[in-house]
Amino acid sequence: MILAALGLAAVDFRPATSVVIIIVIAGVIAFIGDRVGHLVGRRRLTLFGLRPRYTSTISAIAFGMLIAIVALVIVSIFVKNARVALFSINKLNDEITALSADRDRLIEFMKESPLVFRKDEALTYPGAVTVSSRQSVEEIDRELGLFFAEVANYYRTAAPDVIPYPRDPMKAAGVAAKLDKLAAYVKSFAPYSAVIVPVAGENIFRGTNMVITFDVYKDALLYRKGEIIASVEVANAKSTDLDRQALFALDDLLVANATSHGMPPVIANSPPRPESGDPSAQLGAIDGPAVITAVATRDIYAEGPLAWSLSVSPVAGR
Repeated sequence: MILAALGLAAVDFRPATSVVIIIVIAGVIAFIGDRVGHLVGRRRLTLFGLRPRYTSTISAIAFGMLIAIVALVIVSIFVKNARVALFSINKLNDEITALSADRDRLIEFMKESPLVFRKDEALTYPGAVTVSSRQSVEEIDRELGLFFAEVANYYRTAAPDVIPYPRDPMKAAGVAAKLDKLAAYVKSFAPYSAVIVPVAGENIFRGTNMVITFDVYKDALLYRKGEIIASVEVANAKSTDLDRQALFALDDLLVANATSHGMPPVIANSPPRPESGDPSAQLGAIDGPAVITAVATRDIYAEGPLAWSLSVSPVAGR
């Protein structure tokens, strides 16, 4: 019953209410029109010198028109979409036509100008850098400027299909102001350093401007030495296929876990191999279900690397 009540509460009854109100008012007006018609016919009243039967017909038509007018007024007041359809339909059609044309142009543009960098895609060179927040804001700003120029100048030749930044990237519109704001943000991390990752600022197509921005991560401690980063269970450690699937799943969990803890995806997505043991050999030595665990081999910070060792143990009680 509670769920049914909640379901009813979620239904929007306003359109149905508007229809009921229109029907009731139309009925009232029709009734009044009928009574007026009878009155005009019975008393043989005339209008503008016309015969009574013509006067009665005019009265019926007038009340019919009144019903239509009242219905339109009520719909216009209570139903926004109907009001738009009644009074702005030509403008709406023009906007739809313009948007459809823009969509078609965009589709053609994407066909002719393939995507070079996706928005927020990490730019692999020169990779992430760590900037100390213990410096002054001016020193941080200067370091960020040098890093930005290095990235922009590298992609001048590495992405020849994209319009590059000017020879002096700091002279590009808005760059200096954004780096000033970013320097103050990095300073707010103190005493933690900041991990700076260059990324594409928007979807960049062939023939469009290169847009570089920075993602910033606090270089905090993510895992202490000996802490479990991720673990998976394999139903039968003797099965090579199941072992392989479990190890792939462990890689995915390592990346997901490290990213959720605050490690930049570009660093977390390249986890090194375990620092100890052959996982296949360890799994093959166990008969039955087993647990594969990835353990931090050192204190791990956001700047990486994601250093871990692998341990395999049988599932207790099976």
